[in-house]
Amino acid sequence: MPSRDQGTAPPFFSVVIATRNRPALFRQALESVVAQASADVEINVVNDGSEAEHQLAYDAVLAAVPRRVRSFSLVRRPNGHGGSYALNFGAAQASAPYLCFLDDDDLWTDPGHLARAQTVIAESEAPVDLYMTNQAAYLRGEKRLGAIWLDDLPAILSRRGGSPDRRGAHAVTVEDLLQSQGFCHLNILIVRRALFEEIGGLDEANRWEYDRDLYLRLIDRAAVMKYVPITTARHNIPDPTAAANITTRLSEFERRLYQIRALDRVIYFGRHPGLRAHGRLHKAYALKRLAEALAAAGRHVDAAFYAREALGAGPTVKWAGYTAWRTLSALAERSRRR
Repeated sequence: MPSRDQGTAPPFFSVVIATRNRPALFRQALESVVAQASADVEINVVNDGSEAEHQLAYDAVLAAVPRRVRSFSLVRRPNGHGGSYALNFGAAQASAPYLCFLDDDDLWTDPGHLARAQTVIAESEAPVDLYMTNQAAYLRGEKRLGAIWLDDLPAILSRRGGSPDRRGAHAVTVEDLLQSQGFCHLNILIVRRALFEEIGGLDEANRWEYDRDLYLRLIDRAAVMKYVPITTARHNIPDPTAAANITTRLSEFERRLYQIRALDRVIYFGRHPGLRAHGRLHKAYALKRLAEALAAAGRHVDAAFYAREALGAGPTVKWAGYTAWRTLSALAERSRRR
């Protein structure tokens, strides 16, 4: 495994890519990182126990890139260790003060992304904890429109009279970010490694909402956050009709439970009152969607339980009526079982 010579200065960025069973897509992601204008970077690739049939293809991809790429292989498990575990593993091997992440089925589209980020961070008077940009989202090759990530943040900053520095970077606050309808995806987030380690990295028990969970915990603790409204990456939304990865294999029930776990962590551990309020609001939404999914599956007793949980988390007259309906359906189901 290649490594830096002793006595050389560490790189500025450590880029972590976790991959499993898709070497062709991984090649595009890796090439987009290698193509960055900034040379002050190391790349840590974590192969999350890919099947043996893919190993030759992975070897060929890695053999064609510079020595600054370090490759790690995790022991094979039926469903892998999960993205959060693999990314934490890669981050633990990092030697740079700043961490970047990239999904193996996505890619960076701006060759100047890291060079620009390094300049913004280096010129800041105080240490930058988070650096954020934006990305374009595609589903089955078609670009999705609307605010998905931080697309609406420039308008929010404009309304409060915010102006960028000479590098085009805005200083943003938790309040700014919570007004956005989206969040900063891992592909377009750069985090100071010390802060990442301070909050314990990614939640390894969460296999769906770990990126949003990390984002919320980071903005809760970060002192200095910079946002540059430039599209620097392409995100390929997992096809909901496919079963090619962990996201599309999860049921609606599992996804909502992972989401609730992430929001509970924000509600319990969050330092910022606005962030805790955000957690309560979105937990109520997740509980409502879970109740509706259970009702659609004919699980009326469980649907009534989660409907009541949602009512407690976010009471409204409309939802009180829905909860009463679900409770009556649950009583009818119990009667039929007797």
